[in-house]
Amino acid sequence: MRRLRDVREHQNALKRKAIAEQEKKIQQKVNERSRKARERVVQKNAARLGTNRTIIRESEASSPFEISFLPFDTYRYLSNTKLNICHVIDSLGIGGGQTMMMELVRALDTYYGPHVQNYVVCPKTGHIRYDKLFYSSYGITPIVFKERDLKTFLGDNHINILLHHRLVSSKCFRHYVPAGCKYVLMNHTYNQLDKVPEFILCDFYVSVCDYLHHKTHWPESIHPSRRIAVLNGVENDYIAGIPPYDLEGQFKTGRCHRLASGKFQLDSLNWLEDKVRLIIPGHKHYLLGHNKQAETFCKHSQSCHYFGEMLNRGIKMSIIKALDVYFYETNQQEGASIAVLESLACAVPVLCLNYGGNKELIKDGVNGYIVKDRKAFLARMAELNSNREKLEQLKKSTLEDFNNRLHVRHTACKYFQIFDRLING
Repeated sequence: MRRLRDVREHQNALKRKAIAEQEKKIQQKVNERSRKARERVVQKNAARLGTNRTIIRESEASSPFEISFLPFDTYRYLSNTKLNICHVIDSLGIGGGQTMMMELVRALDTYYGPHVQNYVVCPKTGHIRYDKLFYSSYGITPIVFKERDLKTFLGDNHINILLHHRLVSSKCFRHYVPAGCKYVLMNHTYNQLDKVPEFILCDFYVSVCDYLHHKTHWPESIHPSRRIAVLNGVENDYIAGIPPYDLEGQFKTGRCHRLASGKFQLDSLNWLEDKVRLIIPGHKHYLLGHNKQAETFCKHSQSCHYFGEMLNRGIKMSIIKALDVYFYETNQQEGASIAVLESLACAVPVLCLNYGGNKELIKDGVNGYIVKDRKAFLARMAELNSNREKLEQLKKSTLEDFNNRLHVRHTACKYFQIFDRLING
Protein backbone atom coordinates (compact mmCIF):
# COMPACT_ATOMS: atom_id res chain seq x y z
CA MET A 1 0.00 0.00 0.00
CA ARG A 2 2.82 2.37 0.94
CA ARG A 3 4.67 1.45 -2.25
CA LEU A 4 1.58 2.24 -4.32
CA ARG A 5 1.28 5.60 -2.57
CA ASP A 6 4.96 6.34 -3.27
CA VAL A 7 4.45 5.52 -6.96
CA ARG A 8 1.46 7.85 -7.19
CA GLU A 9 3.35 10.65 -5.45
CA HIS A 10 6.23 10.18 -7.88
CA GLN A 11 3.84 10.29 -10.85
CA ASN A 12 2.20 13.45 -9.51
CA ALA A 13 5.62 15.04 -9.02
CA LEU A 14 6.51 14.24 -12.63
CA LYS A 15 3.23 15.76 -13.80
CA ARG A 16 3.83 18.93 -11.78
CA LYS A 17 7.33 19.19 -13.22
CA ALA A 18 6.03 18.74 -16.77
CA ILE A 19 3.36 21.40 -16.22
CA ALA A 20 5.94 23.81 -14.77
CA GLU A 21 8.27 23.23 -17.76
CA GLN A 22 5.37 23.80 -20.17
CA GLU A 23 4.39 27.04 -18.39
CA LYS A 24 8.02 28.17 -18.55
CA LYS A 25 8.16 27.55 -22.30
CA ILE A 26 4.89 29.43 -22.82
CA GLN A 27 6.17 32.38 -20.80
CA GLN A 28 9.39 32.42 -22.83
CA LYS A 29 7.37 32.52 -26.05
CA VAL A 30 5.18 35.33 -24.68
CA ASN A 31 8.23 37.37 -23.67
CA GLU A 32 9.84 36.82 -27.06
CA ARG A 33 6.67 37.84 -28.91
CA SER A 34 6.40 40.93 -26.74
CA ARG A 35 10.07 41.80 -27.37
CA LYS A 36 9.64 41.55 -31.13
CA ALA A 37 6.48 43.66 -30.98
CA ARG A 38 8.37 46.31 -28.99
CA GLU A 39 11.12 46.33 -31.59
CA ARG A 40 8.60 46.89 -34.38
CA VAL A 41 7.07 49.83 -32.51
CA VAL A 42 10.50 51.31 -31.83
CA GLN A 43 11.33 51.13 -35.52
CA LYS A 44 8.05 52.79 -36.53
CA ASN A 45 8.32 55.52 -33.89
CA ALA A 46 12.04 56.25 -34.02
CA ALA A 47 11.70 59.24 -36.36
CA ARG A 48 8.42 60.56 -34.91
CA LEU A 49 8.83 60.12 -31.16
CA GLY A 50 12.58 59.91 -30.78
CA THR A 51 14.56 57.19 -29.01
CA ASN A 52 14.24 58.77 -25.57
CA ARG A 53 10.45 59.01 -25.76
CA THR A 54 10.17 55.33 -26.71
CA ILE A 55 12.38 54.27 -23.81
CA ILE A 56 10.25 56.34 -21.40
CA ARG A 57 7.11 54.64 -22.67
CA GLU A 58 8.60 51.21 -22.09
CA SER A 59 9.71 52.23 -18.61
CA GLU A 60 6.16 53.37 -17.75
CA ALA A 61 4.68 50.08 -18.91
CA SER A 62 6.94 48.14 -16.58
CA SER A 63 6.68 50.47 -13.59
CA PRO A 64 4.25 50.02 -10.64
CA PHE A 65 0.82 51.63 -10.82
CA GLU A 66 -1.06 52.06 -7.57
CA ILE A 67 -4.85 52.28 -7.61
CA SER A 68 -7.44 51.49 -4.96
CA PHE A 69 -11.03 51.59 -6.14
CA LEU A 70 -13.70 53.49 -4.25
CA PRO A 71 -17.37 52.41 -4.42
CA PHE A 72 -19.67 54.20 -6.85
CA ASP A 73 -21.48 56.07 -4.06
CA THR A 74 -18.19 57.30 -2.56
CA TYR A 75 -15.98 58.23 -5.52
CA ARG A 76 -15.86 61.88 -6.65
CA TYR A 77 -13.85 63.34 -9.53
CA LEU A 78 -11.92 66.28 -8.05
CA SER A 79 -9.87 67.47 -11.02
CA ASN A 80 -10.80 70.32 -13.38
CA THR A 81 -9.26 68.42 -16.31
CA LYS A 82 -11.88 67.17 -18.75
CA LEU A 83 -11.21 63.65 -20.01
CA ASN A 84 -11.44 63.30 -23.79
CA ILE A 85 -11.81 59.56 -24.33
CA CYS A 86 -11.50 57.91 -27.73
CA HIS A 87 -13.04 54.45 -27.83
CA VAL A 88 -11.33 52.58 -30.66
CA ILE A 89 -12.87 49.39 -32.02
CA ASP A 90 -11.73 47.48 -35.09
CA SER A 91 -15.13 46.17 -36.17
CA LEU A 92 -18.64 47.62 -36.11
CA GLY A 93 -20.36 44.25 -36.03
CA ILE A 94 -23.13 43.18 -33.68
CA GLY A 95 -21.36 41.34 -30.89
CA GLY A 96 -20.68 41.37 -27.17
CA GLY A 97 -17.59 43.55 -27.45
CA GLN A 98 -19.43 46.24 -29.40
CA THR A 99 -22.41 46.09 -27.03
CA MET A 100 -20.21 46.40 -23.94
CA MET A 101 -18.40 49.36 -25.50
CA MET A 102 -21.69 51.17 -26.04
CA GLU A 103 -22.90 50.33 -22.52
CA LEU A 104 -19.69 51.81 -21.13
CA VAL A 105 -19.90 54.95 -23.29
CA ARG A 106 -23.48 55.59 -22.19
CA ALA A 107 -22.60 55.01 -18.54
CA LEU A 108 -19.63 57.40 -18.68
CA ASP A 109 -21.89 60.02 -20.26
CA THR A 110 -24.65 59.42 -17.69
CA TYR A 111 -22.59 59.40 -14.49
CA TYR A 112 -19.60 61.57 -15.41
CA GLY A 113 -21.01 63.72 -18.22
CA PRO A 114 -19.62 67.13 -17.09
CA HIS A 115 -16.11 65.66 -16.88
CA VAL A 116 -15.90 63.56 -20.03
CA GLN A 117 -16.23 63.71 -23.82
CA ASN A 118 -16.55 60.30 -25.51
CA TYR A 119 -15.77 59.49 -29.13
CA VAL A 120 -16.39 56.10 -30.75
CA VAL A 121 -14.17 55.51 -33.78
CA CYS A 122 -13.47 52.65 -36.16
CA PRO A 123 -10.22 53.18 -38.05
CA LYS A 124 -10.37 50.95 -41.11
CA THR A 125 -9.08 50.93 -44.65
CA GLY A 126 -11.89 50.90 -47.19
CA HIS A 127 -15.64 51.42 -46.92
CA ILE A 128 -17.27 50.28 -43.65
CA ARG A 129 -20.91 49.25 -43.52
CA TYR A 130 -22.62 48.82 -40.18
CA ASP A 131 -26.14 48.56 -38.85
CA LYS A 132 -27.11 52.09 -37.87
CA LEU A 133 -30.28 50.92 -36.10
CA PHE A 134 -28.26 48.82 -33.67
CA TYR A 135 -25.91 51.66 -32.73
CA SER A 136 -28.55 54.38 -32.75
CA SER A 137 -30.62 52.38 -30.24
CA TYR A 138 -27.78 53.18 -27.81
CA GLY A 139 -27.66 56.80 -28.96
CA ILE A 140 -24.24 56.34 -30.57
CA THR A 141 -22.99 57.30 -34.04
CA PRO A 142 -19.53 55.83 -34.69
CA ILE A 143 -16.92 57.88 -36.55
CA VAL A 144 -15.33 55.92 -39.38
CA PHE A 145 -12.09 56.92 -41.08
CA LYS A 146 -8.94 55.35 -42.51
CA GLU A 147 -6.48 53.87 -40.06
CA ARG A 148 -3.69 56.25 -41.06
CA ASP A 149 -5.86 59.19 -39.95
CA LEU A 150 -6.08 57.99 -36.34
CA LYS A 151 -3.02 59.98 -35.23
CA THR A 152 -4.50 63.19 -36.66
CA PHE A 153 -7.89 62.56 -35.02
CA LEU A 154 -6.31 61.98 -31.61
CA GLY A 155 -4.30 65.18 -31.86
CA ASP A 156 -7.05 67.40 -33.29
CA ASN A 157 -9.51 66.39 -30.56
CA HIS A 158 -6.96 66.60 -27.72
CA ILE A 159 -7.59 62.98 -26.74
CA ASN A 160 -5.96 62.12 -23.43
CA ILE A 161 -7.30 58.53 -23.12
CA LEU A 162 -7.36 56.02 -25.98
CA LEU A 163 -9.42 53.02 -24.83
CA HIS A 164 -8.83 50.22 -27.32
CA HIS A 165 -11.60 47.59 -27.23
CA ARG A 166 -9.76 44.44 -28.25
CA LEU A 167 -11.63 41.98 -30.45
CA VAL A 168 -10.19 38.89 -32.13
CA SER A 169 -9.29 40.96 -35.24
CA SER A 170 -7.62 43.83 -33.34
CA LYS A 171 -4.03 44.97 -33.73
CA CYS A 172 -1.88 47.35 -31.71
CA PHE A 173 -2.20 51.10 -32.45
CA ARG A 174 0.68 52.20 -30.19
CA HIS A 175 2.51 53.92 -33.09
CA TYR A 176 -0.46 56.28 -33.65
CA VAL A 177 -0.70 57.47 -30.06
CA PRO A 178 0.70 61.00 -29.52
CA ALA A 179 2.62 62.20 -26.49
CA GLY A 180 0.31 63.03 -23.57
CA CYS A 181 -2.31 60.45 -24.56
CA LYS A 182 -2.61 57.31 -22.43
CA TYR A 183 -3.19 53.99 -24.18
CA VAL A 184 -5.50 51.55 -22.34
CA LEU A 185 -6.28 48.08 -23.68
CA MET A 186 -9.65 46.52 -22.78
CA ASN A 187 -9.73 42.84 -23.73
CA HIS A 188 -13.21 41.50 -24.50
CA THR A 189 -12.39 38.11 -25.99
CA TYR A 190 -10.99 34.71 -25.07
CA ASN A 191 -10.03 34.06 -28.70
CA GLN A 192 -6.34 34.39 -29.56
CA LEU A 193 -5.27 35.44 -26.09
CA ASP A 194 -1.71 34.68 -27.20
CA LYS A 195 -1.84 37.91 -29.25
CA VAL A 196 -2.37 40.15 -26.22
CA PRO A 197 1.43 40.44 -25.72
CA GLU A 198 1.60 42.18 -29.11
CA PHE A 199 -0.20 45.14 -27.52
CA ILE A 200 2.97 46.47 -25.98
CA LEU A 201 3.80 49.73 -24.25
CA CYS A 202 0.20 50.33 -23.18
CA ASP A 203 -0.26 52.36 -20.03
CA PHE A 204 -2.86 49.97 -18.60
CA TYR A 205 -4.48 46.61 -19.40
CA VAL A 206 -8.03 45.59 -18.44
CA SER A 207 -9.67 42.18 -18.88
CA VAL A 208 -13.47 42.08 -18.69
CA CYS A 209 -13.44 39.27 -16.11
CA ASP A 210 -11.03 37.39 -13.87
CA TYR A 211 -11.18 34.34 -16.12
CA LEU A 212 -9.66 36.21 -19.08
CA HIS A 213 -7.17 37.96 -16.82
CA HIS A 214 -5.82 34.70 -15.40
CA LYS A 215 -5.82 32.89 -18.75
CA THR A 216 -3.66 35.58 -20.38
CA HIS A 217 0.07 34.90 -20.41
CA TRP A 218 1.35 38.37 -19.60
CA PRO A 219 4.82 39.47 -20.70
CA GLU A 220 7.23 40.09 -17.84
CA SER A 221 7.79 43.59 -19.24
CA ILE A 222 4.25 44.57 -18.08
CA HIS A 223 4.16 45.27 -14.36
CA PRO A 224 1.47 43.17 -12.59
CA SER A 225 -0.10 46.33 -11.12
CA ARG A 226 -0.82 47.61 -14.66
CA ARG A 227 -3.08 44.69 -15.57
CA ILE A 228 -6.36 44.03 -13.77
CA ALA A 229 -9.86 42.65 -14.30
CA VAL A 230 -12.96 44.85 -14.25
CA LEU A 231 -16.14 42.79 -14.51
CA ASN A 232 -18.54 43.79 -17.29
CA GLY A 233 -21.85 45.41 -16.45
CA VAL A 234 -24.89 46.73 -18.31
CA GLU A 235 -27.63 49.26 -17.66
CA ASN A 236 -31.18 48.42 -16.59
CA ASP A 237 -32.65 51.79 -15.52
CA TYR A 238 -34.71 52.04 -18.69
CA ILE A 239 -36.08 48.49 -18.51
CA ALA A 240 -38.72 49.20 -15.85
CA GLY A 241 -40.61 51.29 -18.40
CA ILE A 242 -40.60 48.52 -21.05
CA PRO A 243 -43.64 46.19 -20.91
CA PRO A 244 -42.92 42.46 -21.28
CA TYR A 245 -43.51 41.09 -24.76
CA ASP A 246 -46.68 39.03 -25.16
CA LEU A 247 -45.19 35.54 -25.44
CA GLU A 248 -47.08 32.26 -25.48
CA GLY A 249 -46.26 29.38 -23.18
CA GLN A 250 -46.76 28.12 -19.65
CA PHE A 251 -42.99 28.09 -19.03
CA LYS A 252 -40.92 30.33 -21.29
CA THR A 253 -37.20 30.05 -21.93
CA GLY A 254 -35.04 31.75 -24.52
CA ARG A 255 -31.65 33.05 -25.55
CA CYS A 256 -30.40 36.15 -27.37
CA HIS A 257 -26.89 36.28 -28.84
CA ARG A 258 -24.90 35.42 -31.94
CA LEU A 259 -25.98 31.88 -32.76
CA ALA A 260 -22.48 30.84 -33.85
CA SER A 261 -21.21 27.26 -33.57
CA GLY A 262 -19.29 27.88 -30.35
CA LYS A 263 -22.33 29.26 -28.56
CA PHE A 264 -25.21 27.39 -30.13
CA GLN A 265 -25.87 23.82 -31.22
CA LEU A 266 -28.85 22.97 -33.37
CA ASP A 267 -29.41 19.69 -31.52
CA SER A 268 -30.35 21.75 -28.45
CA LEU A 269 -33.59 22.58 -30.25
CA ASN A 270 -34.23 18.91 -30.89
CA TRP A 271 -33.66 18.25 -27.18
CA LEU A 272 -36.02 21.06 -26.18
CA GLU A 273 -38.64 19.76 -28.60
CA ASP A 274 -38.34 16.04 -27.82
CA LYS A 275 -37.33 15.89 -24.15
CA VAL A 276 -38.20 19.11 -22.36
CA ARG A 277 -41.71 19.44 -23.81
CA LEU A 278 -42.59 15.98 -22.46
CA ILE A 279 -41.54 16.89 -18.91
CA ILE A 280 -42.83 20.48 -19.02
CA PRO A 281 -46.08 20.63 -21.03
CA GLY A 282 -46.67 24.08 -22.45
CA HIS A 283 -42.95 24.89 -22.60
CA LYS A 284 -41.95 27.47 -25.23
CA HIS A 285 -38.44 28.48 -26.26
CA TYR A 286 -37.59 31.75 -28.05
CA LEU A 287 -34.49 32.39 -30.14
CA LEU A 288 -33.11 35.86 -30.90
CA GLY A 289 -30.18 35.80 -33.28
CA HIS A 290 -29.33 34.80 -36.83
CA ASN A 291 -29.03 31.13 -37.79
CA LYS A 292 -30.56 29.71 -40.97
CA GLN A 293 -30.76 26.14 -39.67
CA ALA A 294 -32.50 27.29 -36.50
CA GLU A 295 -34.94 29.34 -38.56
CA THR A 296 -35.81 26.30 -40.68
CA PHE A 297 -36.22 24.07 -37.62
CA CYS A 298 -38.51 26.51 -35.84
CA LYS A 299 -40.89 26.71 -38.81
CA HIS A 300 -41.98 23.14 -38.04
CA SER A 301 -41.49 23.16 -34.26
CA GLN A 302 -44.29 23.13 -31.71
CA SER A 303 -42.21 24.60 -28.89
CA CYS A 304 -39.42 26.69 -30.48
CA HIS A 305 -39.97 30.16 -31.97
CA TYR A 306 -37.41 32.06 -34.07
CA PHE A 307 -37.37 35.87 -33.85
CA GLY A 308 -34.17 36.25 -35.86
CA GLU A 309 -31.64 39.01 -35.43
CA MET A 310 -32.96 41.68 -33.07
CA LEU A 311 -31.32 45.07 -33.60
CA ASN A 312 -33.72 47.26 -31.62
CA ARG A 313 -32.62 47.24 -27.99
CA GLY A 314 -36.07 48.11 -26.61
CA ILE A 315 -37.83 45.21 -28.36
CA LYS A 316 -35.00 42.83 -27.50
CA MET A 317 -35.22 43.62 -23.80
CA SER A 318 -39.01 43.41 -23.92
CA ILE A 319 -38.76 39.82 -25.18
CA ILE A 320 -36.10 38.83 -22.64
CA LYS A 321 -38.14 40.43 -19.86
CA ALA A 322 -41.07 38.12 -20.70
CA LEU A 323 -39.00 34.94 -20.19
CA ASP A 324 -39.15 32.81 -17.06
CA VAL A 325 -35.58 31.54 -17.41
CA TYR A 326 -32.68 32.34 -19.73
CA PHE A 327 -31.30 29.14 -21.29
CA TYR A 328 -27.58 29.65 -21.99
CA GLU A 329 -26.09 26.41 -23.24
CA THR A 330 -22.70 27.07 -24.84
CA ASN A 331 -19.74 24.86 -25.65
CA GLN A 332 -16.69 27.13 -25.55
CA GLN A 333 -14.84 29.46 -23.21
CA GLU A 334 -15.58 33.19 -23.26
CA GLY A 335 -15.32 36.32 -21.14
CA ALA A 336 -18.16 37.95 -19.20
CA SER A 337 -21.16 37.29 -21.45
CA ILE A 338 -23.22 40.35 -22.37
CA ALA A 339 -26.10 38.00 -23.21
CA VAL A 340 -26.12 36.73 -19.62
CA LEU A 341 -25.86 40.27 -18.23
CA GLU A 342 -28.80 41.48 -20.32
CA SER A 343 -30.96 38.67 -18.98
CA LEU A 344 -29.98 39.46 -15.38
CA ALA A 345 -30.71 43.15 -16.06
CA CYS A 346 -34.29 42.08 -16.85
CA ALA A 347 -34.53 40.09 -13.58
CA VAL A 348 -34.56 36.82 -15.55
CA PRO A 349 -32.44 34.12 -13.86
CA VAL A 350 -29.90 32.26 -16.00
CA LEU A 351 -29.16 28.57 -16.37
CA CYS A 352 -25.71 28.03 -17.88
CA LEU A 353 -22.68 25.78 -18.04
CA ASN A 354 -19.41 26.57 -16.28
CA TYR A 355 -17.57 28.21 -19.17
CA GLY A 356 -15.40 31.30 -19.05
CA GLY A 357 -16.63 34.10 -16.83
CA ASN A 358 -20.07 32.58 -16.16
CA LYS A 359 -19.13 31.68 -12.60
CA GLU A 360 -18.31 35.35 -11.90
CA LEU A 361 -21.75 36.43 -13.09
CA ILE A 362 -23.97 33.63 -11.77
CA LYS A 363 -24.37 32.81 -8.08
CA ASP A 364 -26.19 29.53 -7.54
CA GLY A 365 -29.62 30.08 -6.05
CA VAL A 366 -29.29 33.87 -6.20
CA ASN A 367 -29.57 34.76 -9.89
CA GLY A 368 -29.65 31.37 -11.55
CA TYR A 369 -27.72 28.12 -11.55
CA ILE A 370 -24.56 26.75 -13.11
CA VAL A 371 -25.30 23.21 -14.27
CA LYS A 372 -23.20 20.29 -15.54
CA ASP A 373 -25.24 18.94 -18.44
CA ARG A 374 -28.66 18.81 -20.08
CA LYS A 375 -30.01 16.49 -17.45
CA ALA A 376 -29.27 19.18 -14.85
CA PHE A 377 -30.68 21.86 -17.15
CA LEU A 378 -33.96 19.96 -17.34
CA ALA A 379 -34.06 19.27 -13.60
CA ARG A 380 -33.74 22.97 -12.76
CA MET A 381 -36.28 23.99 -15.39
CA ALA A 382 -38.79 21.43 -14.13
CA GLU A 383 -38.21 22.52 -10.53
CA LEU A 384 -38.80 26.21 -11.30
CA ASN A 385 -41.83 25.43 -13.45
CA SER A 386 -43.47 23.43 -10.66
CA ASN A 387 -42.55 25.88 -7.90
CA ARG A 388 -43.64 29.33 -9.06
CA GLU A 389 -43.07 30.83 -5.64
CA LYS A 390 -39.41 29.82 -5.80
CA LEU A 391 -39.14 31.21 -9.36
CA GLU A 392 -40.55 34.57 -8.29
CA GLN A 393 -38.18 34.72 -5.33
CA LEU A 394 -35.29 33.88 -7.66
CA LYS A 395 -36.31 36.69 -10.00
CA LYS A 396 -36.44 39.10 -7.08
CA SER A 397 -32.96 38.14 -5.84
CA THR A 398 -31.68 38.26 -9.43
CA LEU A 399 -32.62 41.92 -9.70
CA GLU A 400 -31.22 42.76 -6.25
CA ASP A 401 -27.91 41.09 -7.02
CA PHE A 402 -27.73 42.81 -10.40
CA ASN A 403 -28.22 46.28 -8.93
CA ASN A 404 -25.70 45.65 -6.15
CA ARG A 405 -23.00 44.05 -8.26
CA LEU A 406 -23.50 44.00 -12.03
CA HIS A 407 -25.06 47.36 -12.91
CA VAL A 408 -22.85 49.26 -15.35
CA ARG A 409 -22.48 52.18 -12.92
CA HIS A 410 -20.08 50.02 -10.88
CA THR A 411 -18.10 49.14 -14.02
CA ALA A 412 -17.99 52.72 -15.32
CA CYS A 413 -16.87 54.00 -11.92
CA LYS A 414 -13.82 51.73 -11.95
CA TYR A 415 -12.85 52.70 -15.49
CA PHE A 416 -13.22 56.38 -14.67
CA GLN A 417 -10.99 55.97 -11.63
CA ILE A 418 -8.37 54.33 -13.85
CA PHE A 419 -8.55 57.27 -16.28
CA ASP A 420 -8.43 59.73 -13.40
CA ARG A 421 -5.33 58.08 -11.96
CA LEU A 422 -3.58 57.89 -15.36
CA ILE A 423 -4.17 61.56 -16.20
CA ASN A 424 -4.17 63.30 -12.83
CA GLY A 425 -1.90 61.05 -10.79
